[in-house]
Amino acid sequence: MGENTFSLWCAEAGLVANPSNIDKTGWDFFVEFPFKTGVIPSQVHRPAFECKVQVKSTDKTDRSLQITLSNLRRLVTGQMPAFLVFIEFDGKEVAQRAFVVHVDNDLISKVLRKLHKIEQSDDENNFHKRKMTIHYDDRNRLEKANGEFLKRYFEDSIGDDISSYILKKKTHLESTGYEEGYKQITFETKGEENLKRLIDVSLGIEEEVELSSFKGMDKRFGVLSEDARLKSESGKLSMPNLKPTAVGEINFRYDRLSTGLVYKCHYFNSPFNQMVNEDLQRIRIKGDFFEILMNPRTGASKFNFSLSDRMELQALRKALKLLKLLSCPKRTIDIELNLESLRKINFKLSSSELEFEFPDELEALDKAANIVKVFDVEDSVYVSLDELSKFQIRIMQFSDIISNSDSFMRVEFSIKEPGFETNNEAACISLVTVPIGSHIFGVIFVVAGSVKEESENRYSLTSNTIMVERKMVCKIDETIESDILTAEVEEIEDKYKSRYSVVNLFEKSKKE
Repeated sequence: MGENTFSLWCAEAGLVANPSNIDKTGWDFFVEFPFKTGVIPSQVHRPAFECKVQVKSTDKTDRSLQITLSNLRRLVTGQMPAFLVFIEFDGKEVAQRAFVVHVDNDLISKVLRKLHKIEQSDDENNFHKRKMTIHYDDRNRLEKANGEFLKRYFEDSIGDDISSYILKKKTHLESTGYEEGYKQITFETKGEENLKRLIDVSLGIEEEVELSSFKGMDKRFGVLSEDARLKSESGKLSMPNLKPTAVGEINFRYDRLSTGLVYKCHYFNSPFNQMVNEDLQRIRIKGDFFEILMNPRTGASKFNFSLSDRMELQALRKALKLLKLLSCPKRTIDIELNLESLRKINFKLSSSELEFEFPDELEALDKAANIVKVFDVEDSVYVSLDELSKFQIRIMQFSDIISNSDSFMRVEFSIKEPGFETNNEAACISLVTVPIGSHIFGVIFVVAGSVKEESENRYSLTSNTIMVERKMVCKIDETIESDILTAEVEEIEDKYKSRYSVVNLFEKSKKE
């Protein structure tokens, strides 16, 4: 009665219901749909819908039926869409209600999980003798028990393109049950040194550790396979694609009231920490130029610091400021970790007994940072400690020129041509440049004031005002042509010659 009713409904809806002639296929009907009409050119290649259906009829209303696992296996593993149609007759000759259960991803996973557990158990795995209960309720009920609503349910479940449906089902069949990995590997390592090395491998410090034995078993739906396909008495373990446990920021402070120094960092927590003695546990905090290795139980820590040959100016400045903070003798430093997806972590770190070795370089960096800010440079400026040490004095002087217009300056110069009047005020025009790593900075400035003759043809000018007339900057491998600079100086000469005796020191500065 159920199969006849289903065939009638399909005929009403224009579907072709082909019955199964062998009772071992897992389905009762192979249903073919007509091609859709009025499709656009980009859809004309799409095949007509097809699906497999198993029909179950009953007089009961408990909304559950047991189906053999062999039949369910054929339905869930077949690529074609599959449905279970439950028809309730209530002891009458005509169907009273109809329910349709789509063999969707959720049901596929449930059936495969049960099949896999049986296969890996010691129980008999004759799937045609074992059953699984399928439940259905009003969410699966057809609004009306007829062909129109049956067809509508099929189409809504399949979607617009059966080829896309089949591809998605195939993908799910291959991946379900592996959400927590597809293998479980068990290994052993001997000796405390190898155990320490294992922790370091898991933190990304060491590359590999020797293993005394290991085996790997397939794992699906949390069930291990009995067959260990991967097995050896020795080997090596490495973690080349290790990802941090969390990322965030670390703040170093003199105390809880100070602003502190904030840096981006990666946080690594070994998965083996819970399996070893407290004295072997370690975490790792990695920044661009520093690394903290710490025992989370005992608080014992080690700080590693490394600088590349050339660093971005502000990054190098922050690095030296941190190194200075860590070099303060007998100081306890407050550290705060703010990590994504993890709670805030606070701990303390004792400073080293080493003396800070770069006070001059840090001072030069502060001045260099001021120069870059004044020149409004948008490019990144890269500099090394050697370059800072070599040009420290020039950087300091250059910063004073551009930052302190009221600075005292004394200029000495010689005039070979006769007739220079010392009773007139003079304006000295000069060009000064300074290399800061990857860039060269320069200014044309003017010092104006009274002139004093020191010796024959030798004069001095003292002023407490410095007027920066032109700023310029270029990369170290670029040049500014001399005729461009000459034109700038001549324009500045014209500006001052009506009030001052102009002394142009540009030629000497250019040669230097």
